[in-house]
Amino acid sequence: MVELALSLIIFCLGLAIGSFLNVVIIRGNKGETLGGRSHCVNCNTFLSWLELVPLASFIVQRGRCRRCAKKISWQYPLVELACAIGYVSGFWALFYGNLSITSFPLALAGIAIGIPAMLVIIVSDFRFQTIPDGATLILGLIGFGAVLQRSAAVPGETIRIALYDLGIALLAAATLCSLWYFSRGQWMGFGDVKLILATSLIVGFPAAIAAFLFAFWSGSIAGILLILAGKKQMHQRIPFGPFIIFGAGLACIPQSRLIFFSLLF
Repeated sequence: MVELALSLIIFCLGLAIGSFLNVVIIRGNKGETLGGRSHCVNCNTFLSWLELVPLASFIVQRGRCRRCAKKISWQYPLVELACAIGYVSGFWALFYGNLSITSFPLALAGIAIGIPAMLVIIVSDFRFQTIPDGATLILGLIGFGAVLQRSAAVPGETIRIALYDLGIALLAAATLCSLWYFSRGQWMGFGDVKLILATSLIVGFPAAIAAFLFAFWSGSIAGILLILAGKKQMHQRIPFGPFIIFGAGLACIPQSRLIFFSLLF
C-alpha cells in the first residue's frame, strides 16, 4: 500500500516535470526565456491554472484550446506521460535494484535529471532537428560520474577502466565527428557527436560498442521504413539523437549485450 501511494506521488511529480519540459522545449526552440505566463501557441491567450493541469487539462479540453478551439499538440500529454512513467519505473528500479551506497546517488541523479534531459533531446531532435547543449551537458556530467564510479569499484584497476571508458567514448564521438565533417552536416549534426560522447560515458566499455551499433541499426531500419512509406527522401537527414539514446538504453540491458556480443563474435 505504501509503495502504491509513493508510486502515485512520483507519477504526479513526473507529470508536473513533464509539463515544465514542454515549456523548455517549445520556448528553447524559439529562443524565449522560461519566465512569463503560459499562453496558447495559436491565439496567444494567457492560460489559467485550470488549463495547465498536466494531462488532465488535455483530456478535459479534448485536445483543443478553450478560446480558439485549435488543436493542442500531442507533444504535451505524451511528454508528461513519458516523464511520469519514466519516474515511476526508475523508482521501482531503485527500490528493487539492490544498489550499493556509492552507486545509489548516481542512479538517483540519472532518474531525477537524466530522464528529463533525454526527453528534451528526443522531442527537440524529432520536432526541430536540434539537440540542446544544456541537456547533453547534463548527460555528460552523469557519464563522468558513471566513469568515476565504475573505476573506483575495482581497486587496482581504476586507471585502466577509466581509460577504456574514455577511449571508447572518444572513438564513438570521433566516428560521428568525421561523418559530420566530411558530409558538411548533411549526414550527421554536431549535436549527435556531443550526445554519443555523453551516452558512451554513461554505459561505459564494452557496452558503448553495442550502444553505438544499436543506434546505427535502429536508425537505418527506421530510415528505410520512412523512405519506403514516402515520409522521407534519400537526401533528407533523419534525427539521429533519439536512436543514440535508444541504443544506449538497450545496451544497458545485460541480456541484449549478451546476445549482441554472441552474434558479433
